[in-house]
Amino acid sequence: MKNPTAISCAHGRIQRILLAFPKYSKNKKHLKALLADLGRKLPHYTKIEILVYNNDATKEAVESTLKNEMIDYFFYDDHKDDHEKLARLRDTQRCCIIKNPHYHNFSIWVQDPFLVVSDEEYGGSGLVLVEPRKDVPGTNDDEIANHFEQLKIYRSQNAPLSFHGGNTLVGDDFILVGAKHYNATKKILADHSEKMHRCDELDRMTRKHFADYLGKEMKIIPVGNAQFRQCILDYTQEWEDTQQKEPFAHIDLYISLAGRNKNGQYQLVIGEPVTTMPEGEAAVESLKELLDPVVEKLALEGFKIIRNPMPLTASRAGSSNEYYCFYNNALVEIDGNSKRVWLPTFGHWHWKKNLRKYDIANREIWHDLGFEVTELMSFHPFVRQKAGVRCVTKYMGRFSVYDSVHG
Repeated sequence: MKNPTAISCAHGRIQRILLAFPKYSKNKKHLKALLADLGRKLPHYTKIEILVYNNDATKEAVESTLKNEMIDYFFYDDHKDDHEKLARLRDTQRCCIIKNPHYHNFSIWVQDPFLVVSDEEYGGSGLVLVEPRKDVPGTNDDEIANHFEQLKIYRSQNAPLSFHGGNTLVGDDFILVGAKHYNATKKILADHSEKMHRCDELDRMTRKHFADYLGKEMKIIPVGNAQFRQCILDYTQEWEDTQQKEPFAHIDLYISLAGRNKNGQYQLVIGEPVTTMPEGEAAVESLKELLDPVVEKLALEGFKIIRNPMPLTASRAGSSNEYYCFYNNALVEIDGNSKRVWLPTFGHWHWKKNLRKYDIANREIWHDLGFEVTELMSFHPFVRQKAGVRCVTKYMGRFSVYDSVHG
């Protein structure tokens, strides 16, 4: 790619968003609720693409939901040889349904398997789905980009990088990369470089390598506690992992991009763990010990840090099934003075007494930052699996009605 630019996780209006709908069964009714909720609450200009398991039950679940919400839609595969008609349908219909092959075990976690990049080689508007060197284990999600390329929806390209979409956050002139994948990419480069003696040189190469594929003018900022140390023994490279733990596997579970303040300083909203039950105090304190160094390093990078409550709760009183409410795993849209955020909520049913106050507190934090806040449905079924609304969606395109992403 000549001049790649990764689609931002916050800047520009959401033009297209992708969801995946695995093989449907009655215990997945929350997926229908998610589709209905997003269909109601996302802007009218946002087109929704849905990758569906290709059987009657799954297609019926999706179609019945769209019909109930009065959302117009079409099946991409029904017109895949008529490119002129497809272009017209994609511009006029709210929802595009794409059937996946029967044998592909796609998950709902469409955030991870690739990053979406625009490139001037394809006229500036052409999109490339950049895939990491290693597949996302446990599913066929690594086949999504290849399937889209076969259908001529998007182009795909493999890159000698290690990443998950959930472990990268693309701002306006920077990209945050979680330590696990940053260090894995560093090791890829070291394994292909002869006698790499200097760690600072390897770090510089790693930052440049990410920028070459995701944005040549973007500043690459590793986020996390872990570091690899490179040792040269008898001219062979060996690596020692310091075994430092990260707060979570992906940085988008606890960090949100919130744009620049009036002084031009970029703002990050970062979760502050709290507990809704006495037995969770030790777990919260342990997480704080992991989070505090990350927050301090990001502040030293020049970011304005805003902390938001991230409560630890359980599926029911006395349950050992504890999990955090990932308010930070949200959808963000910043375009000039127009700022919007779609937040998951948790203060429902028997959780209302303990968690509704945190829904309100998080809403007010974003209000104070100048955002219009839309509260989404209850996300308990998703956070029990360590995920939020960003994990189950993918920005496939953005546009701006302003000249500058800084507004």
